[in-house]
Amino acid sequence: MSAVRVRISGDSMWPTYPEGTEFDLQPFELNQPLIGAVVLAKHPFHSDLQIVKRVHSIDDEMVFLVGDNPDPTASDDSHNFGKIHREQLLGICIPVEV
Repeated sequence: MSAVRVRISGDSMWPTYPEGTEFDLQPFELNQPLIGAVVLAKHPFHSDLQIVKRVHSIDDEMVFLVGDNPDPTASDDSHNFGKIHREQLLGICIPVEV
């Protein structure tokens, strides 16, 4: 997998990662993602949309994703669309050092 740069659009990961924060996308290693990791995933209802969220829990092959924003209306995450299948995860987001 060649290097891929991901940029946050919106406030769902604020205050940890404000809009415009950039990440390098890393492929998964065995037994990843880990709970607490920030990942890039395919949105389950919008095939053309990719989302950056934090892994909250893993249950077999299903993953619960959440945004960091404390405002529950600021993030379209598993609270809205439920758990997603692990295959919808595209990689782990590693913050780019500035």
